Formats: sequence, structure tokens, C-alpha cells
Amino acid sequence: PAALAHALCRNFGGKPEVLERVLRAFYRSCLGSSVLSMSAPTPVTELVRQNLAEHGVRHLMLLTRNVAALQLLFGSGLLDAARAEVLFGSRFPEDLSELQLVRQVNRVKLAMAKGETVVLVNHDNIYEALYDVLNQRSLVQHDPATGLRRKLLRLAIGSRSQLCAVHDAFKLVVIVEATHAYNNLD
Repeated sequence: PAALAHALCRNFGGKPEVLERVLRAFYRSCLGSSVLSMSAPTPVTELVRQNLAEHGVRHLMLLTRNVAALQLLFGSGLLDAARAEVLFGSRFPEDLSELQLVRQVNRVKLAMAKGETVVLVNHDNIYEALYDVLNQRSLVQHDPATGLRRKLLRLAIGSRSQLCAVHDAFKLVVIVEATHAYNNLD
């Protein structure tokens, strides 16, 4: 039960009332009881720390109020400012141009190849271009001559798309205002 609760908190922790329904449904299905018999849940900062430390796990979406999550990430030492790039979304017309979108996607592309961490803050205009990245729909290429494998993810802008190399250490952290996420995101 403790391992199940921990995994569910890590994957469905965005909305407390939804998390409780998810816990009850999984407990009923997996354990035959909807009684939540768990100790205190793992603190959110520890769940975030675990996600950032592991490779091959889902990218992280943090729901926030007044962009507080960004300060908490760096202030608590969860992320090192020297090793993470922060990209802010904007509603200014010049910032919504295709050229600006290409620049932002290229910054993500470089970080993917190097295995760096990128933090997107309220950056709705880039999510579609990163669809396969966010959903971790990767391809793996094997080179029979060298025996090396290469993981690739698709980046797309409009009708143009490109497969790009992705390092196993690459992390994407998406920070979104909670009310915006609840009302506007899938």
C-alpha cells in the first residue's frame, strides 16, 4: 500500500481532490479496499527531487500560484541555476511570432542533446511544438557498426518536423499557474 500510494502521489499529485479519488480507486482495484491506510504522504519537494534525480521518468509539470514554484525550485536547491535554463512565455505579439517560437524550440533542442534541464514558465505557445517530447514518444536508433544506440524525439513547428537527439539526462520542467492548468490545458 505504501509503494502504491507513493507512486500515485508522484503521478497524480496536482489536484488534491483528484488525488484522493485516484487513491481510493487504485486501492479498491489493487488492494480490494477503498480505505486509505497510508501514513503521511511524501512531501511534494521530495517527490520533485526524486523526479529530477531519475532518468527515464516523465517530465515534470508543477502547478503554481504567482510563479512561486520557480523560486522554490532554485531556492530549495532542487535545481542548480547554473545547470538549468529558464524560458518564460509571453503574450506580447512580437514574442508570439514564428521566429521567436523557433528560437525557443532551438534552445530546448540544444538542451535535449546535452542532457540539460529546461524550465518552461507559462509557455503555452511552445507546448504543441514539444508534443512528442512532453509525451516521451521517442524513437531509438541502433547503429549496427558501432553498437551504439541513439534516442530521438520529434520537434515540430507547423508542418515542419525534425527528429532530434536526446540525452538520457535531459529534463523538462513545465511550470504553469494552477488555475490556468485546470481551466485551459489538456
